[in-house]
Amino acid sequence: MGFLTGTYLKMQTARMRIQLQHQLTSVMSQLNRVTKQMADMEKNLASQQRSADLALRQQAQASIWTPLQQKYPGIDPNNPATLMNLDSAASQAFSYTQQQAQYRYAQAQSVWADYFENYKEAQLEPLKSLEESLTIRKTSIESRLQLIGEQEKAASDMTKASQQDFTPQYTGQG
Repeated sequence: MGFLTGTYLKMQTARMRIQLQHQLTSVMSQLNRVTKQMADMEKNLASQQRSADLALRQQAQASIWTPLQQKYPGIDPNNPATLMNLDSAASQAFSYTQQQAQYRYAQAQSVWADYFENYKEAQLEPLKSLEESLTIRKTSIESRLQLIGEQEKAASDMTKASQQDFTPQYTGQG
């Protein structure tokens, strides 16, 4: 009876192992897709943030130079030497405008950084949840595969032990 039970258990555990391996392959494939989607999304979000930072920086520079160019037409932002030719009132105006622009730029940069951090989290949260869920499933399947392996070994041992019942004993005594 042990031989039949062992053989049946070996067949069942082999079938379960194949099913679990198929599930594991499917989960790993999904996990790889989700990981790639997250990397692509992070790359796109980083690009968007760099673009926003560049636009913000350009806007800050324009807020410094545009009023000064209107008031002092000889100022050229591409030629810093023109700043040397300013009188003291223009120099003070430039310094004040520059400080104000830097202050506004720092505030805007902080607001944008917070916005992008929240936006990034909101965009990535569903993928992170899915990745976590898939990782848990993967771990569960791997532990079940390990148990199936142990059951296969036990069934094989049971089959081998009971094979002795079918082997005739030749003692030479007739």
